[in-house]
Amino acid sequence: MLEDELTPTRRQFPRIPTENVVLIHRIGPAEQREMATARQMGPGGLMINSLESLEVDSYLRLMLTVDHEVVEAIGRVVWEKPGKDGGFDVGVAFVSIDAAHADRIMAEMVQADPG
Repeated sequence: MLEDELTPTRRQFPRIPTENVVLIHRIGPAEQREMATARQMGPGGLMINSLESLEVDSYLRLMLTVDHEVVEAIGRVVWEKPGKDGGFDVGVAFVSIDAAHADRIMAEMVQADPG
């Protein structure tokens, strides 16, 4: 686990563990598309495991399924580290997300909360 990125003092929004497939389309001159796995999600963004480097400050168009509903967002890569199982662990902050899609993520977080 990436303790530095996961400490509450460094994070603005809470996150929950997840195992969602994410379609990533990197926006810009170094265009790139791939399927990745979201490992954590919250109203402020995702932590994903990517096979390829996505590069800090890159912008991504994201599509993922949350409880059988497609959620779309634009995100910016805020950190990236080599993953312990290969690939890269990548922190992505949402810069644009539809209110209904943000609500869907919040509902999933409430549903996942055991308390």
